[in-house]
Amino acid sequence: MKRVAIAGASGFIGDYLSSFLTSQGWKVVTIGRSNADATWNDQSSLVRVLEETNAVINLAGKSVNCRFTPRNVNELIDSRVETTRALGEAIELCKNPPRTWVNASGASIYPETIGTPNTEDSATTGKGTMADVARLWEQALVDTNTPYTKKVAIRITLVLGAGGGVYPTFRFLTKTFQGGNQGAGTQMMSWIHIHDLCRMILALIENSNPPSVLNAAAPQPLSNAHFMRHFRESLGVGFGFNAPAALIKIGTAVLGVDSELVLRGMNVVSSNAGLMEFEFHYPDLASALRQLADKG
Repeated sequence: MKRVAIAGASGFIGDYLSSFLTSQGWKVVTIGRSNADATWNDQSSLVRVLEETNAVINLAGKSVNCRFTPRNVNELIDSRVETTRALGEAIELCKNPPRTWVNASGASIYPETIGTPNTEDSATTGKGTMADVARLWEQALVDTNTPYTKKVAIRITLVLGAGGGVYPTFRFLTKTFQGGNQGAGTQMMSWIHIHDLCRMILALIENSNPPSVLNAAAPQPLSNAHFMRHFRESLGVGFGFNAPAALIKIGTAVLGVDSELVLRGMNVVSSNAGLMEFEFHYPDLASALRQLADKG
């Protein structure tokens, strides 16, 4: 049986991914801080778990649902950079290392655009806290010395799934008639259904020569105004109050998250998905939201 190690398997994406890969015939082993097959503070356990493992997927990192204070930003960076370095050091010690290493990153690494979307070939000159975090995260991956393991940075956009992530928040806002434009409403929003994200990761670890970078983004980014309109239509809500940027900043401060997560645009598609002949099950937002709404 094929073996895959998942770091960060207890999170929203990791939990779904573990179940999905198990359903596809993979044996899943986990890496975490506790209650896992290997722990970060025990290098020997990391090496043991990674030995003769076909692939490793690193999703570990502090949740971005926080205010970007200096302390939180340092934790956002350290929780990603240090775990990436730890995996690299453990893989280097393996006699039979994983063939493929998929390491999460953020699509905020790209600059904000309104017109032409960013692809994997675009400049990684995005501005803001999460862009800085993504660059440091990927640099830690590049700096590892793992010549027998193919490394892939998967730059993840907004993940839509019923069990967590951003969907429950947008659903709540829409149901309570707060699902209008957020800020100007012109900022672009890129997204991916969690099932397609997991299928994309599966395609990477089953590919003998995966790309070194892959954008996890559905092929149809939308403006915030159109994004929220689709939410209202999927839930049968005819109206949503707009929230100006000043109100967003107050609301996010009260909730303990940063307004950048709402107001910063993300206009991203994947050219490498096409080169891999990957076909999305949910290529458009209407179909993705319809499936999630049906699940309640």
